[in-house]
Amino acid sequence: MALPAIQQYTGLFKCKPLQGVTVATERPQLNIKTFMSGEFQAQEDSYIAGHFGLREPLIRCYNQVLWSLFRVTYCNDVIIGKDQWLYGRRTIYDHFRQAPYWYAEDNEALVKMFDKNAHRLKKVQNILDKRDTKLFVLICPSKDFVCPEHLPNHGFVMSDGLRAIEYMPKAFADNGINFLDLNTWFMQIKDTVSYPLYPKTGTHWSNVACMYACDTLFRYMEHLTGKNMPNISVGKAYPSETVRPDDDLEKILNLIWDIKPNQNYYAEVEVVPDSTAQKLHLITIGDSYFWNIAYTMPMDSLFESYPYWYYYNTVYYDPPHNNVKQLNMVDELNRADVVMILLTANHLYDLFGGFLNRVINTFNPSNEVMESILADIISQIENDSLWLQKVEQRAMEKGQTLEETKRTVALYVYKTNPDKYLSRIEAKALKNTHEAKKE
Repeated sequence: MALPAIQQYTGLFKCKPLQGVTVATERPQLNIKTFMSGEFQAQEDSYIAGHFGLREPLIRCYNQVLWSLFRVTYCNDVIIGKDQWLYGRRTIYDHFRQAPYWYAEDNEALVKMFDKNAHRLKKVQNILDKRDTKLFVLICPSKDFVCPEHLPNHGFVMSDGLRAIEYMPKAFADNGINFLDLNTWFMQIKDTVSYPLYPKTGTHWSNVACMYACDTLFRYMEHLTGKNMPNISVGKAYPSETVRPDDDLEKILNLIWDIKPNQNYYAEVEVVPDSTAQKLHLITIGDSYFWNIAYTMPMDSLFESYPYWYYYNTVYYDPPHNNVKQLNMVDELNRADVVMILLTANHLYDLFGGFLNRVINTFNPSNEVMESILADIISQIENDSLWLQKVEQRAMEKGQTLEETKRTVALYVYKTNPDKYLSRIEAKALKNTHEAKKE
């Protein structure tokens, strides 16, 4: 019983760190105020709970008992399916059609959101096309589609929400958006390949499946750009001990022993020498499925640069930057040959709206079009008495003329939702063109 205290103050034993997200806590400062209020005692309890000696092995032992005897885990990100198969929580909530209601209140609102996202994405694709940068969406496979036989059969109720994966591929096709649907392909080949497309204890496609899929992915990039990329040669799959990230869900369970069988399939990959090949500048904006590509592919031999904008937030493989807010969007997109938006089924709902808005805002329309947009918004302000009254009040507070304030407000409204007003102006221009042709 004294061992935890001895370990806490001496660090006698080297303990294996726990996996998963942890929140660092600092030891609270003792003073009369915090002591009398009870704040110090509560914070000290929290600190000790996260720092007592032998915490790591004791937690692993507790987790192992729960798993071995009851097949239970308190890890919120992991759902246990049949035959000890593990699934990510978001995947399960999306499969049972509950995730759609995180984004909209009903299916009608979901359809409007999906259509708006698709139209906005098409707008960005057109903007980048003019700069000789190709944009496309990579729909990665989803474990619940490819391996539905291991899904949990209790604890979840099927809802009636419209899944993005059921709507967006058609929306992409109808809007002329470039996309590659690996989810459908994986379901088609599942019964014909000799290697697992998904690991039992991981949430992402298996490393070996990712390797073979990358050959298709790179050929698609060649098709879009018209440029000859370096070719890869993927060897025959062979069994081996599981390596990351094929066991990423198992790792955050923090068990003592591996879930059996602790084996998956892997392959060797080589770049085929080709003096005519050209390394592209690739930007990937995506979820965590890109990690398998980065881990398994010789990226430095395939691409001139390959910055990864993780969830359009953190920047990887681009040393000068660590957050997308630091990026000069014009320079980044003008330098890129390809922009890949990489998403799985449960992340297809948003399409990184922050990125789409920023591109549309960054590559402004012509002065003539911009003036038409602002005039249209100013007209709306003038025709809305309540809105106009607020603008007048703001002008007085800022010491500006009413015309200056109306223009400032109109510019803000435009930047909040630029594609709405650009589409309206373009529709007017198209109508005028048709009428001129008739005359």
